[in-house]
Amino acid sequence: MSAVENTLTTVESKFAFQVNLIDALLGKLRAFFGPETCRKHMSIFRTVGHAGTVVAGALGLLFSVVAAIKSDSFVLFLLGLGWLAGILIMDYVSRRFGQTSDSLVSSTRSFLSSTIYVDAIALILLVAAIGLWDFGVYGAIKSGGISFFLKTGAIAIGMFYLSLITLNAATMLNVEIKSGLKAEEEGVGLLEFGAKSCLLAVPFFFGSGIVFGLIQIIWNLVSAARGESFASALFGLTPYFITISAVASLPFLACVIFLIFYALIAAVKSLIRMASLLEKKEA
Repeated sequence: MSAVENTLTTVESKFAFQVNLIDALLGKLRAFFGPETCRKHMSIFRTVGHAGTVVAGALGLLFSVVAAIKSDSFVLFLLGLGWLAGILIMDYVSRRFGQTSDSLVSSTRSFLSSTIYVDAIALILLVAAIGLWDFGVYGAIKSGGISFFLKTGAIAIGMFYLSLITLNAATMLNVEIKSGLKAEEEGVGLLEFGAKSCLLAVPFFFGSGIVFGLIQIIWNLVSAARGESFASALFGLTPYFITISAVASLPFLACVIFLIFYALIAAVKSLIRMASLLEKKEA
């Protein structure tokens, strides 16, 4: 290497000081939030989410009973019973599919040519999570309410843990670093990596979403009941109960979407193998 090239390399390394700083930060984050720590947190979020789902079902029934008594409407009572039955069934289905998700990820191997993808995606998710959290706090202060913060906060927490899962891709996502991958193989590996990351992060979105949803229901009920009847306030909470039901179904929906998406990936991999065989025959 010539003296000019050495000089340019030295100058470039001095201007790229942030690279070493970010690598050190990600390394400390990976060491602090290792695979076992992430799995423990995942279990906590999953337990909290399922417990919160049952609480949401009981609250819905309680609110409907009180509203039915005050408004002398038997239909509201029936709606409360239907809500409780539906949410308990969804919780059962989500519990079963939550266990299936872990086994699907651990039994499916993916390949990437470098850890650069892992670190870059983790960094982007981490910055996005911090930015979204700060944006939620700003919105809450600006509007004088917590509704916006509760929505963005749950997503921010899920994104933060999603970044931690990507940092531990080799262990948690069954991703192997393999040199010599072709461009199309690399692309398939990134698709698989993204799909498994999102699937494994579902408990964090699920748990935080249920908790923040319950807080939002109680907060809005207390605020609304001050100036209107309980029955009217309950009807105003309908969108929040629908949100709770959507979050409660997240483990089931995520697993189904993952299986469909992976079937498409398998078709793409088959096409790549066929193209490789044709190239070898032509050669």
